[in-house]
Order: sequence, then structure tokens, then C-alpha cells
Amino acid sequence: MKNICPHNDCTGCALCAFVCPKACITMLPGPLGHLYPHIDASGCIDCGACVRACPSAASVAPAASAGSVAPFPGVPSAVPETAFAAWANDDAEYLSSASGGAAAVLSRLVLSDGGVVYGSTAGPDGADSFGIRHIRVDGEDDLWQLKGSKYVHSSIAEILPQLRDDVRGGRPVLFTGLPCQAAAVRRMFPDEPENLLIVDLVCHGVPSESFFLEYLRKNLKIGLSSVSSVTFRDGDEFRMTVKGEDGRVLYSHRPLSGLRTEDLYYNLFMDGFTYRDSCYRCPYAGMRRVSDMTIGDFWGLDKSVPAPGHGVSLILPVTDKGKRMAGRLACMMTLVPRPAREAEAGNDQLRSPRHRSIRIRLFRRLEKIFGPSVYYALVFDLMLRRRLKHNKGGHKEGHQ
Repeated sequence: MKNICPHNDCTGCALCAFVCPKACITMLPGPLGHLYPHIDASGCIDCGACVRACPSAASVAPAASAGSVAPFPGVPSAVPETAFAAWANDDAEYLSSASGGAAAVLSRLVLSDGGVVYGSTAGPDGADSFGIRHIRVDGEDDLWQLKGSKYVHSSIAEILPQLRDDVRGGRPVLFTGLPCQAAAVRRMFPDEPENLLIVDLVCHGVPSESFFLEYLRKNLKIGLSSVSSVTFRDGDEFRMTVKGEDGRVLYSHRPLSGLRTEDLYYNLFMDGFTYRDSCYRCPYAGMRRVSDMTIGDFWGLDKSVPAPGHGVSLILPVTDKGKRMAGRLACMMTLVPRPAREAEAGNDQLRSPRHRSIRIRLFRRLEKIFGPSVYYALVFDLMLRRRLKHNKGGHKEGHQ
């Protein structure tokens, strides 16, 4: 087996490595640190298990009947009929969440059913090495580890075996991840077990963990062994804060204003310079969803909705299972029904993926030679225009 799927379509979900019966597939770093499967030809038996599992492989696409279209290869999907603007009723839960607290409340409901939760964390692992990865949580005391936004690609490779065992064991399971990761989990369980709830996030594209850790080490001069946590949101402000084990702030910056002068990593993320190749052609960046429920920030919410000022969650129930869970959320959240088109209009990632501009293409060539700071040379004219606009009338940052 030479290739599992086209390189530009690979999302790095690692499902191919998980299903390989000979364990001859390894995820290795490519451009900007993004992970791609490498096949050890000496161990490969050409069984095709990796291709059959891969959500991005064209060979798994079902034959479309006359007049129909298969939107995603072998992955069920649907368009949400309605949306909800939502926020947690508990003040502590609400104020400690990145937006309205939808992910936290969903997690508490599943745990209250005796279930387990899989989600992304930013912190040390068992070997005291800091990283961004998915973990398994089976008690409310550990839910704090899943709090907050992580604008980094979180690996799901390590949790796939335990996720499989939990689902097969019959426990209620909540998996929250990127849409491409949700598609991978869908491929793992084509029979769509009732005890598995798949929730995906409205995703704008992801930088790699390797790129982020290198930024901490080289640009910020912070040793990873001294890092205990990283947050990317402070209330409704976009600000990265790095803390040490004693809670001391090792690094922070002014909230993003739109001028793109506050933090290089954040600038690159906001302007889409460091995403995976697949992010620029993402088939999941639209209203057709592959999960049971989609959540995110409700950008573009009509001002007539009496929402609190800290942030509002967007909830898009997709499947019947997702709709039932949305109904249960009403006991712990304020839910305001909204037209799905309002959510679509307010969030460009519910309409199309990020455009891979000429500036982005140049950056990806020049970064190898000059490093990530070459970004500033490529967007100097844009930064100058933003500064002039800011001086004239002010500017409010929004991640859309």
C-alpha cells in the first residue's frame, strides 16, 4: 500500500494506524509539523483495512443512486433543521467556559448517566510532558481538564482503543472533537450505537501541536517542563495565557484587537496561515454535519436575544439522538431557538473552508527558510491598513 488517501485530503485522524492489523503505519510530521501516515512497506500485507477505514479515501464512497449525491465518503450526514443560542444557568459553569458552556453541560449530563467523556486537554501527561491531546474523563472532578478552547490540533490516536472498548461495553460515551475527527469516529462505528454521542466543534482550521510547542520553546523561550496550562480565551477576549505549576503567568499578551500585533502564534491562527492542507479544502465546513450535534460560539446572534455578556454557545442538533440530548440540556441551560440560517450567516466556517490565499502559499514556502516571523513581512500592508482603520474608529476582534 503506497497511499491511503490523497495527501491534501488527509486530516491526521490516525484511524488508519489504529485499524492496521500489522501496526505498520506511523504518524510522522510533515509541513508545519502536521502528522501524516507513513507506511512501513516491509510489514504491509496490502489488506486494505486502512483505506476502507479512512474517511477521506475516495474508495470508501458508496455508489450514489441516480439523482443523489454522497456528500462524504461513507459517513452519514444531515443538515440541522434548527439552532439554539444557549448558556449555562450555573454562574460558575458559565463564567469558567469559553462561550456559553455547552460542552461542559453536555459532559456533566453524560457523566451523571454513568458514562465517560472524551475531549481535548492542554496540560502535562503522565510523564510530565506538556501537550495537546484527547483524554478520557469518567468523573466530574476531572472535567476542568477539558475546559476552554484549544486552537491546536489535538491528537485522538491514543484514546481510540479505549473509546472502542467503552462503546462496545455499553457505557454512555460522549466524544467531542473536530468535524474530521467526528467523521473518523463515525467510521469506527458504522452501526451508530445508541450509547455513543458524537459532538463536533465549528472548526476554523488547526495548527499542529508540534508547531505550537516549538513556538513556546523557540519564540517564547518557555521550557515545556515548566508549563502546567495554556488557555486561549479570557472571557470574551482572545488572549493566550501560559501558566506554570504554581499558577504563575509565564506569558500573556494584550487581547487581540484585529491589528495582528499582539501574538505571532495567534496571528497565524486567526489569519489561517498554519492550518493542515486539508483544512483549506475541508468538506465538513458547511451546514451538512457528520456528528449527532455541532457546538461552537454563536457569532451573529440577533441583538434581540437577551443573552448574557460573557459568551453564547451555538447548538446545532443533527440526528434524533442529538435532538434528544438538546432537550435534556434545557434542565441546565437557557436555550433560545433560532433559525439555522442565522447561525450559518454568522459563521463563515458553516459556509465554506478557509481560502488558501497567495499570502498563505508564500508563507508556507518561506517559513521553512525564515521562520514563522516572515508572516509580518507578508501582511505588513494589511497591518498598516488595520492600524489606520483602528486609529480612525476603533476595531473589535471577532473569530469568524
